[in-house]
Amino acid sequence: MQIKLSILEHEVQLGWEALESLVRDLPNDDESLADLFHGLAQSNIAAVRAAVACKAVISEETVATLASDLSPEVIEALVNAQCRKLSGSAIAQIIQRNWSGINRQIAQNVEDYYEQCDIGAISKLLAATADPVFEPPLRLIPGRPSLLSGPFKGSRSRSPAVGPKHPKATLRLSIRPEGV
Repeated sequence: MQIKLSILEHEVQLGWEALESLVRDLPNDDESLADLFHGLAQSNIAAVRAAVACKAVISEETVATLASDLSPEVIEALVNAQCRKLSGSAIAQIIQRNWSGINRQIAQNVEDYYEQCDIGAISKLLAATADPVFEPPLRLIPGRPSLLSGPFKGSRSRSPAVGPKHPKATLRLSIRPEGV
């Protein structure tokens, strides 16, 4: 992608940092920029794609394009900014990449995905990842289904961390039907 700034008769070649900065500075809520953001989501510069992922007005098509990105920087920005626009299959694909920092973000905010996917299925995917640190949210939000609502009882137990690789304690969630 070639980036040029033209002012009157002068043309200046810009680096990717300037484009990233420009994209970050564009308004988040100007719907007339949605097509521009979609085009920028095709950029070969991960920092530019990550800046696009943070924009509130990007279309579901742009979100889907960014969800298949191979850059953790882009996926992290997308998970943080577009949780309500990500499809259940996109979330599942992101989890299966086993990027532990991103999976932890999804786990901490799993209830934000309840409108577009089965959070129980997402929780099971997270629990099955290579990273044993799974911290599902246990907060109850009025009007939202919770991992602990319905005919299930949850129990939390902390086990000591094993080895220097995992300095934090591990939180495990057990879900059992009532009466079992």
